[in-house]
Amino acid sequence: MLKLLKAVARRGYLDRWPGDGSDLIVLLQGIYHLRRGALWAGIHALEHIELWHPVAIELLIELVSYDLLVNTAAELYYNAFHPEGQLLFTLGSILGPTGLQVQQYFTSAERFITRVVGLHYGERQQEVEKLKAGMPVFLALEPENKHDPHAIAVLSPWGTHLGYLRATLAAILNARYNAGEVFSARVVTVLDASHDANERLHIEVWRDDAVEAIFVVSLGK
Repeated sequence: MLKLLKAVARRGYLDRWPGDGSDLIVLLQGIYHLRRGALWAGIHALEHIELWHPVAIELLIELVSYDLLVNTAAELYYNAFHPEGQLLFTLGSILGPTGLQVQQYFTSAERFITRVVGLHYGERQQEVEKLKAGMPVFLALEPENKHDPHAIAVLSPWGTHLGYLRATLAAILNARYNAGEVFSARVVTVLDASHDANERLHIEVWRDDAVEAIFVVSLGK
């Protein structure tokens, strides 16, 4: 956060920011989480911004990569109870024509970040505590799952059950598996126990022939 605040000051945003700056802190919290790959922590912070003025939008665009904003919009679209909400509308205005394609994002994305759900069952949270960023995790199709034949389980590097990809995403990836695609995954970030169990673990999933990472976290300049 301090590094982000210094970058904002260096680029003159503090002088241009309207109001008392309280929403700037909220925005920076959201940006910080997004850049760590904790998309849902970032989404929850950004949802508290009441006014998306031009300087706020400019700062979000400058500090978060375009690809990560698209990924975030897709996560929000597929998980929101009210997909017409203000944050999704704001992201759509930033993304322009690409925003209209968010609903098909997961059908073709070569690489994306998503959350793992179902972590509140059994000993799964204890298993999550053992994970570190960069560790591989394994995606296991469960065609015999009586609740959802499209279910995709997420397994730890040592083979224990962590949770699942959410059902809507699993159905899409099943279709891609059936079309011959293969996916790998790794841990991006693990949040502490103060966060909702279903939002603590974020993983990056990629198609195995997609070798170029698209998420850049360096501030550069």
